[in-house]
Amino acid sequence: MFLLMLACNADDTDPTPTGPEPIERPDDPAAAAVPVGVRTEQVGDLTVEIWYPAAEVHRGEAGDPVDFTQWVPESVTDVLGALTLPTIPADGVRDAALRDAGEPYPVVLFSHGFGGTRAQSVTLTTHWASRGFVVLATDHAGRSMPDLLPCLFSPPLEGCSLGLFDDPAVADLAVMRDWLDDPADWLDGALDPARVSVAGHSAGGGSTVTVGNDAAPAFTALLPMAGGDAVSVDTPTLRLAGTCDGIVPSSGSQVAHEASSDADVYVELVGAGHLAFSDLCTLDLGAVAEDVLLGRDDLNSLLVDSLVSLGTDGCAGYAPTVPDCGEPASPEQADEALRGVTAAFLEGADAGTLPTDPTGGYPGLRSL
Repeated sequence: MFLLMLACNADDTDPTPTGPEPIERPDDPAAAAVPVGVRTEQVGDLTVEIWYPAAEVHRGEAGDPVDFTQWVPESVTDVLGALTLPTIPADGVRDAALRDAGEPYPVVLFSHGFGGTRAQSVTLTTHWASRGFVVLATDHAGRSMPDLLPCLFSPPLEGCSLGLFDDPAVADLAVMRDWLDDPADWLDGALDPARVSVAGHSAGGGSTVTVGNDAAPAFTALLPMAGGDAVSVDTPTLRLAGTCDGIVPSSGSQVAHEASSDADVYVELVGAGHLAFSDLCTLDLGAVAEDVLLGRDDLNSLLVDSLVSLGTDGCAGYAPTVPDCGEPASPEQADEALRGVTAAFLEGADAGTLPTDPTGGYPGLRSL
């Protein structure tokens, strides 16, 4: 039935696999195993990005780069004019055929941070998909980039919506988890609703811990990155922090770890700032602010200053605000470390065998 659904899916223009294509993972979890596909689905009121293992026929195809101008509201471009932002390279092939590995895939739900989007950490979400996970993410109303940008002006532009008190991601994550029981036709039989993990960055790390503490049934694993309070449940948890994070200091993450259950594992990325767990530094938001925002007389200067600090923390060319926080690994080493350590933890939790060394031996990582 699963293969018949794939063959009959009118949205697939690429050749469809004719039989199972098991995933053979390289020993190094930082290495991709299979091609990746990406699709955008409407799940109730949510627009959800889905990254997934793709059929072998897509190996070597160019991925669909992420264009962040799609998250800039018209009310903002009416004032500033059309913005030009660098695209973020990504490995996901748009609307690729799903790989049939012969069994349902485990799932990761991803939650973005304040001012972010569902594609803000695409390097990680596509890598997890390449290792055999289906990854879902949505834009959280009240803390996403399109809700935040109109608020930078005084008076605020149309569309300004800041959810500062209620966590919008809690309900969104619940909606996505429920959808796994009855997904779109092209995913029919391809998801295992009993094997679901949650990962999140910054405010999304807080959301990850919130839903993880309250979930019934429990999630397979939790991955809060640069954010999140204490974990009170026995769900395997990989808590990641950057020693140079000027937004959510690593000292706070250590306190949360020490107050958590024994299932909480703490790993630091030495010399990393707040945005190391995302791809947002690629946008060079500091330069964008300098070019089109700073100096205007119609801005909410307090919010703009805060957002510039947030949007540059940990990016090349901006000095850390945390003193003596360590020498960072190269960007390539840091990316490899994050891909490897997160994938290894997700795979280990799914298999019931967690890594004995949570750092994986990658340069720039250390654990408590």
